[in-house]
Amino acid sequence: MEKYITSISIDISYDDVKTNPIVNSKIERELQNINNKNKGVKSTISNITGDDIVITSLVPENLINETNKNILKILKKYAEGFDDLNGLSDNPDDAGESISYATAKVASDYGDALIISFDTYGGEDMVNEMALFVKDIGEKYGFDVGCSIYDKPKNIEGIGYTGVSTDDPVIIITFKTLEELPKLAGIIFGGLLSFDNLYFVKKGTGTNILPPGVIYTMSAFLNGNVIDLYEGIKRRYNLL
Repeated sequence: MEKYITSISIDISYDDVKTNPIVNSKIERELQNINNKNKGVKSTISNITGDDIVITSLVPENLINETNKNILKILKKYAEGFDDLNGLSDNPDDAGESISYATAKVASDYGDALIISFDTYGGEDMVNEMALFVKDIGEKYGFDVGCSIYDKPKNIEGIGYTGVSTDDPVIIITFKTLEELPKLAGIIFGGLLSFDNLYFVKKGTGTNILPPGVIYTMSAFLNGNVIDLYEGIKRRYNLL
């Protein structure tokens, strides 16, 4: 049975700048209830970027539908803001700004992946270019890449359709060995330095920028565990 990494990026916050740590904690706790080691399902919050959270899952192909349904129930239970949830539709023509969703086939026995998540404040006209740049890097080096940017409404298994106007893209890049991770993360970090008004931030940082602009986080999803790569990249490249 093929296994996949799925990432759901969504804004369920009460404001446009940050998330609620209490809500995040409750969601994380409930995600542990839907995890099933016997079936190979592992879900957790991988990125928190501005007012968006990203729930990333390692899941067998035949359980993607069920896992997404369970995640949606949790999100509806704890949401403080419903704009993204209300943008979902059973009809692609009615789908609005909503969930950003990406999938990629696993390359290792542990489902190891790099998750890059963006959030904007007035940077909606530039964020897709940045995300597609990351996608191109992953594909150029031969990795399997999942990207939430589509030119038509996307059907999310078990959830419904999301529109094309989402402004919080998420990228998944799966890799086979841990030795590939530092090189890949470093190339992406260095490449993104070429963009103006883009800031690399620590997981959980609010959108504390001079608008218009974009922030992004980068996390390693390793056998269901998450490492925020901000501190590691900061030390590796001697950032202040």
